[in-house]
Amino acid sequence: MRPDTPRGLALAVLLQVEEGGRAQHLLDQVLDRVDWPERDKAYATHLVYGALRRLRLLDFILEPSLKAPERLPREVRWALRLGAFEWLVGKPDHARVSPWVEETKRRYPGLAGLVNAVLRRLRPREAPECVRLSLPDWLCGAWRGFFGEVGFAEAFNEAAPLFVTAYREVDLKPGPLPESYVWEGPKTDFPALGLQPQNPASLFAAQLLDPKPGEKVLDLCGGAGLKAFYLAAKGAEVVSYDLNAKRQKAGAKTARRLGLKVAYRTQDLREPLSERAKKVLLDAPCTGTGTFRAHPELRYRLEEGDPARMAALQLQLLETAAQATEEGGILVYAVCSLTEEEGEGVARAFLERHPEFRPEPFSSPLPVLRQGLGVYVSPEGGLDGFYYLRLRKVDSRA
Repeated sequence: MRPDTPRGLALAVLLQVEEGGRAQHLLDQVLDRVDWPERDKAYATHLVYGALRRLRLLDFILEPSLKAPERLPREVRWALRLGAFEWLVGKPDHARVSPWVEETKRRYPGLAGLVNAVLRRLRPREAPECVRLSLPDWLCGAWRGFFGEVGFAEAFNEAAPLFVTAYREVDLKPGPLPESYVWEGPKTDFPALGLQPQNPASLFAAQLLDPKPGEKVLDLCGGAGLKAFYLAAKGAEVVSYDLNAKRQKAGAKTARRLGLKVAYRTQDLREPLSERAKKVLLDAPCTGTGTFRAHPELRYRLEEGDPARMAALQLQLLETAAQATEEGGILVYAVCSLTEEEGEGVARAFLERHPEFRPEPFSSPLPVLRQGLGVYVSPEGGLDGFYYLRLRKVDSRA
């Protein structure tokens, strides 16, 4: 069935997310194919992200009216969740219930009455904090134990502006960092405008290297090279490494359109590099717990052992980065995750093995969630949650 309404599109996308798809990727694909007004595209996006960000809370709200929700057809269950989300954000019954009854009639006519009855009976319920925040209990408990509270996670359930990094003069609303701005229009051909969508928390990882013109910089696990773009724009000689050649090819195309020079090399970074540099950036693969706003489905797919599993890989990659850092040079380690294991845990284990590296303090222009051995940035104001560690390799000749 080809969706012909924003609600029908949202329902179709969520069914695919449940099967393992990524909401952002699916929405980009389908919205590019429909000739709809921007407001309709925006509403479909609002429904998809809203339902995923509040999923545990929505099921909790629906629970008193459903004896066995798991027995319902998936389409009907998502229709109920989406209708409950619209109720949660204050949409009146006359504008909310009938559309979901009609969507249900198209698929399961015999259950339209149930959808009508349930969506009209919704009442507020006082939810436990972890349910209200729609977090898995294991992660909610870990955050409360490590950070002392978990209220910061409410930011993951709020809409965020679209941040862009500018590579030419622009007249846009400034973001929280130099070169970072807020894009308030519809999505467009950003490279043609000299812009690259990028969260400021991601940009800051590159800014921590303080690149100078002519300096050689290694960008490890660089993906498409978004951080490499910033480094190149500052005049650095940038080599970006990653295992995914397809992403690198796309990044190289964007770099050319932005007028930036980045060298791409494809390699498994668990193996040593054949070159070294004074400045090295490792933005390592991670569980992505700091990106729950943009990737809300991720929180329901992670398991309790995942942070430790990723930390083991991150330590391997740090070994490669350490070997590639010249004496006296700077190594920046960053992850878009807020777990202890992938941040301070990795930092402690690495420094125990490498006394030649010393933490180098820095001031964060972004809101800090926790600061000690490195800095955790809070996901407020549309920021991704990030961890950063800046290290100096001691020069034995000094």
